[in-house]
Parts: sequence; C-alpha cells; structure tokens
Amino acid sequence: MLKKTFKAITLFTGLAIFNQALATNSDKYPEFSWDTMPLYMHVWKQTSYSKDELNYLAQFPLITLEKAQGKKEGSVQEGTLKAARAIKQINPKSKILYYKNIVIDWHSGASKDLARIPNGYLQTDDGDYPVVNDNSNTRFFDISKGEVQQWWLKDAKEMLTDESIDGLFIDANIKVLIGYYFAKSKKLGQAKADALIAGYHDLLSAINNEFRDDNIILGNIIRARFDNAGLEYMEYFDGSYFEGFEHNVGGVSKPDYLVKGIEAGQKAAREGKILAFTAGLGEALKQDSSKIGLDEARQKVGNIQHIQKRLDYLTAIFLVMAEKYSYFYPHDGFGVQTNKHGEQRNRTWMQTFPAFKNRLGAPKGPAKRDGYIFTREFAYCSVYLNVQTQEARLTWK
Repeated sequence: MLKKTFKAITLFTGLAIFNQALATNSDKYPEFSWDTMPLYMHVWKQTSYSKDELNYLAQFPLITLEKAQGKKEGSVQEGTLKAARAIKQINPKSKILYYKNIVIDWHSGASKDLARIPNGYLQTDDGDYPVVNDNSNTRFFDISKGEVQQWWLKDAKEMLTDESIDGLFIDANIKVLIGYYFAKSKKLGQAKADALIAGYHDLLSAINNEFRDDNIILGNIIRARFDNAGLEYMEYFDGSYFEGFEHNVGGVSKPDYLVKGIEAGQKAAREGKILAFTAGLGEALKQDSSKIGLDEARQKVGNIQHIQKRLDYLTAIFLVMAEKYSYFYPHDGFGVQTNKHGEQRNRTWMQTFPAFKNRLGAPKGPAKRDGYIFTREFAYCSVYLNVQTQEARLTWK
C-alpha cells in the first residue's frame, strides 16, 4: 500500500459548496463485482471480535467501524485500529472507514482534548449544554470555531495515517444542514445554527483538501428531505450512506418521497459515487431519538424467518439504484450485543441471506420507471418494485 501523504490544512470560508476538481486515486475505492449481491458492513462491538467474526467481516469490500468500536478495551480509536488491523491481516483489500461525527462528541479518546478548548461545546444563552437525547449526556461540539475544526482534523489525520484505515465515515450532516434542529430543537437560535452551517462548509472543505486524494470520504447525506435530496452536497463526498430513507417529511407522500430518494441514489451512482445502502428489517417506530425523524428508528427483528417480504422490498430498492461501487446492508441494528441470556440481539449478525449467494450479473441497463413502479433487468435477476404498495419481486434465473 502506498504511504499516505497529507497536504497542509487550508480552511475555506463561506457557504458556497466546495467544487474544486479533486484528483482521483482509483486505488482508494473498494473492490466491486456483480457476480453476487455487492454487500456493505456497518458495525460496532464494544469488545474485540472473535476469530470467526473477523473472518466474517473480512468478506466485505467496504466496512465502517462505528462509534462504540472497542470502547470497553480502551478508547474507540484504539478499538477501531485493533479491529481494522485484524481484518486487514485476513483480507488486505477490505476498505475500512473510521467513524467521525461532524457535531456530536461520542466520548472517544479525543474527547479530553476537546474539553480543553474554551467554549468547545455548544451552549444555550442560559448556559445549558444541549445533549443528543433525553437518555444521554452526550454533548455537541461547536464547529463554527476554528480551534474545534482543527481538533476534528487532528484526530482524523492520526487515524488515517495508520495503514489499516482507508477513509472516513462522516455522520450527522443532516443535523447541521437543516438548521432548525439546532435553532429550535436544541434552543440555540438561528444565528448559531447559521454559524454551524458556515463552519460545516469550512470543515468539509478542509477535509477534502487534506484527506480526499488518498482516502474514501463517505457521508450520511442522501435524504429526500433536502431540496435536491442531498445531491447538492455530494461534491464533498466520494459517496453516501443511506439512513431514514423511507421516513417522509414536509407533507410529501411516502411514495413520492421514495421516488425522490431513489432517483437521487441513481444519479449519484451513475456519476461514480459509492452507495452504501442500509435499511432496517424491523418494524418502523413512530418516533426516533431526534423526535423529528432524522435517525433510523426500527424495532428489533423477532424472527429472521419472517422478514422475507421486507428483505425483497429493500433489495429491490437497492438494485434499481445500484451501479459500480454500490453496496447493500439490510440489518437489525449495527451493534454486536448479547442479551442477559447470552443470545445475540442482532439477528442479522453473521448471517448471509440465501438470495445473496445467487448469481446476479451486471445490469442490462438502467431501471425503467412507470409512475411508482420500477423495473430492471440483470443478467440473472429481474427486479420489480412498486413503492406505492411496498411490493417487490425478484425473479432469479
């Protein structure tokens, strides 16, 4: 692997989207094949992975190690590097992303340095520190401040310098960019919300300038709730993860919301962006942790034998969007955890669905749309998707 090099940090100010042409390093992208379903993995475990678990993880071409990885064995940074290095020992070609939140301090090894920055955490006018939700003491950091941006970049650089880390997964973009989350929900006011948006663009510009030539920058960004479904921010990213894809907002019907999201995914994929399409298999909950529909909120799967209809539906959504560098992960949550009886709570962990072993083959062309119905032909699979009735058929040849 080529030794990674880093440019000096340059902060770009203003609200304009960073649109400088970036050099493309084809070696940084994950392996891809149409032979069978191209799959993604997004996971955390607070302790180390077993040998069998590492062998399972090493099958995936693209992996994000989430925010609680290895937390009980030291810092998240130490846990992430331990897991990443072990996976690379088995499959050096796996591309592994380090989770970085753009505004939430999830108590990592870098938190102690953040605490030393004067006014580094967001505060309301009366001195309160907003937290992520009612059950958490997790605070937000103030990315409108240059010193906080430098702190963020320092942690990212230290992790990316390790040969086992191939890029960054950047989360919570939507919490900053929709504005009213901080202005109203967190009671910080519009002026601070606007300052955070400006700081976001400064920070993403710096991330692109320093890291993107040699590293994958994946964002949780494509959402139909944006005016242009998140495509207006894609110049910052090599691709998008998907979350809350089906939760319609703003008075838009669910079928129309899904069509908008699918067409955004199609456009990004056709332009060579990575798609990491994840969606929960359990029943949707009425309210998520943000209370305004920003986060994925689903019940745990009761029995994996009873999810075939939902699995087919999600698979069809993925396949009508997919191009080269598109990957799929239907899930029962991202944590690897056992209950009090020692049983795995995540029903999809260490599972490979039978259909994912079928021959898929390359698409014969883009998906066709007729109203709310999409169809697409692959070499060994015909796809039918109706987002109005939430029905799908996968016909394997």
